[in-house]
Amino acid sequence: MIKNSKIDNDEINLIELTFTLWRGKWKIAFAVIISLIAVISIQFIKTNNFTAITEIRPVNKLELNKFIEINNMITNTGMIANTGMIANTGMIANTNDDNTGTGTGTGTGTVTGINTSEVINVAGKINKITSLSLLNLYLDILNDKALFEDAIRKFNLLEASQYNNDKKYSEAIIRLASSIKILSPSISQKKGNLENSYHTINFTYHDAEKWESVLIYVDEFINKRVKESLIYEYNNALLFLKNEKKYQLEDISIKINNFLIDYDREVSDRMEYLKEQSAIAKKLGIAKNTIEVQTFGNQNALLSNVQTDSPFYLRGYEAIDKEIELIKLRKNKKAFITGLFELEKEKRAIEQDQTIERVELALQLNLLMDKEEFSAATINAVTTKFKYKDNKKMFALAIFIGLMVGIFYVLISREFQSFRVSKKN
Repeated sequence: MIKNSKIDNDEINLIELTFTLWRGKWKIAFAVIISLIAVISIQFIKTNNFTAITEIRPVNKLELNKFIEINNMITNTGMIANTGMIANTGMIANTNDDNTGTGTGTGTGTVTGINTSEVINVAGKINKITSLSLLNLYLDILNDKALFEDAIRKFNLLEASQYNNDKKYSEAIIRLASSIKILSPSISQKKGNLENSYHTINFTYHDAEKWESVLIYVDEFINKRVKESLIYEYNNALLFLKNEKKYQLEDISIKINNFLIDYDREVSDRMEYLKEQSAIAKKLGIAKNTIEVQTFGNQNALLSNVQTDSPFYLRGYEAIDKEIELIKLRKNKKAFITGLFELEKEKRAIEQDQTIERVELALQLNLLMDKEEFSAATINAVTTKFKYKDNKKMFALAIFIGLMVGIFYVLISREFQSFRVSKKN
């Protein structure tokens, strides 16, 4: 009997244990409440961080319509980047026949025709304004974290008083700015349809109002910078095209001047040659043309075979002297310079072309006006999604810990009471 009683005492009596826990239910509940109060207090004291997710939206079609005029101008004039053709202003073919002419031309060459749009569009490149090009410019500036560093200082996302010196404060700002992530869009599938999301800015912080102020500041700053960048790019492109036009006019003017100089030299050489041939003809008494002409005839036509390799003085000094006289009487020498008229037409076409001026005017009306609102992209600060840490797990854990502590306390208290009773007995 003694042995069995000992075995029974070592066994756990579930009914007695349940009854003990029920009697100590208020103590257990008190432990749970204390645990919850502790967790709530910690959460209240501790900064309640969130992860802010903000979309970067490209400009819509309505905003892009502002640039239709300038885009059409660039396309129609052939000034769009990577599609222009460089004009060749040196396409001069030499047609000098050397002493075989009649003295009515200089034989210095001709200039092939050149399309005016090709003349203006010499390597010049102006990019069309598209939603993608604006967004890329926007993102390039946004990825420079120095902009966020300035915004963090401006809106006091970090308190300088919490740091020992300016160096520590600056390092903390750099670390905080580096934690800002610019994420590329992802492709998601909803209800069988693919949806392409936007670029997003992800940042973990605790003050939503300050972070919204940073986003608004950054958005305004970047759009201003993109506009300045476009103005700078287009002004440089237009300056380049203007200089190219200026250089082309200079080159053509030089060619025209060379044609005139060459004409004077060739006429002088021609006169000397004619005088020499006239003297020979006079010495030989050849007044008329004595070059042999063989005539072949049939019922339909006559064909003359002139021996052009005969000495020039055989034409007779009368014809040669007449040619000398006519050359001396020339008043408009430009009429006798082969190819000069083509060069003058080319120069006039370049001078009268208003393509660059029209593009510049379109830029001023669509981009350069200060009063015109400009947007390359938009940070939707108002629609920022804030994801806070899930506190449900913390509360569940607090309840579990409080419950265990309460149960443990009740059971220990019962054992102590049993020990005192047994000791008294």
